Amino acid sequence: MASSLLAPNDILNVIPGQVICEGTVENTLKNRLSMRNYRFDKTEVYIPEMRDYMLVRWESPPENLGFFHSGKWADQDARTDSVTILARGEPSRWFWTNDIQVSHVYVSESAIKKVANDLFEKDVDSLNIDHRAVSQDATLAELMKSYERECLGESLGGQLYADTIETQICIHMIREYSQCKLREIQIDRSMPVSKQKTIEEYIAENLDQCISIDDLAEISGFSNSYFIRLFRNAFGMPPHAYILQRRLEMAKAMLESPMDIPIKVIAMECGFSDQSHLTRLFKNKFSTTPNRYRNKTKLTKFC
Repeated sequence: MASSLLAPNDILNVIPGQVICEGTVENTLKNRLSMRNYRFDKTEVYIPEMRDYMLVRWESPPENLGFFHSGKWADQDARTDSVTILARGEPSRWFWTNDIQVSHVYVSESAIKKVANDLFEKDVDSLNIDHRAVSQDATLAELMKSYERECLGESLGGQLYADTIETQICIHMIREYSQCKLREIQIDRSMPVSKQKTIEEYIAENLDQCISIDDLAEISGFSNSYFIRLFRNAFGMPPHAYILQRRLEMAKAMLESPMDIPIKVIAMECGFSDQSHLTRLFKNKFSTTPNRYRNKTKLTKFC
């Protein structure tokens, strides 16, 4: 059965069009989320059972959109940033009367079930999310746009930020579109001090490396989504913001050193992609460039 399901990489086998942004479909594991952007020709199409949930954000919606449901065609009001959800394992039929441009995010069953297990705090045997032809869901649309930016950009902590957004997308889908309800339970939402110390030490020792949510969650012994909640409660900010703060603090300390370390070396040792990346984020945080901060520090010491 699984082998016959339509994988994200095979969409163009059933819908005529072209890829306009390759995204992450080719290099993403099956248990994660991925994204890709398309331009589709006007068509009437039968989409077979999907392997993953498919989220569609309409960038240039059609003048007329039809969804075949309950034995008849129904007109749909798709607007810019409207969202469509295609359930996994369920076929669907559509038509649109002009060429369209869309952004897809594919949500694997294992990814959303993992988050559901954390929310329910027990194994979830099945998770039912039906087709949603068109939804004016501004929250989900914005999450999809943020996810796309982080997947395609080269900002510091991009993969870490994308990991966080993946969890947020899954939680939103479960809250708003799942047929099951979350039970109210009292759980300890505080991270043990020993775990906090372990996380702090790991981050400090690996600031020059790519640090992912997966790494931090594994070290702490928690699932990804539960770890993110505990981390925010313990440190007052999400992991990607904390890591950026630590990197900027480290850069600041190195700039104050009498050794006059080249700024490009500081950028590399603090985990920034290059000197200009460090300069931009340093200026956003401290309202001055690294070079000016270093010169000001030198003048202060001489005074």
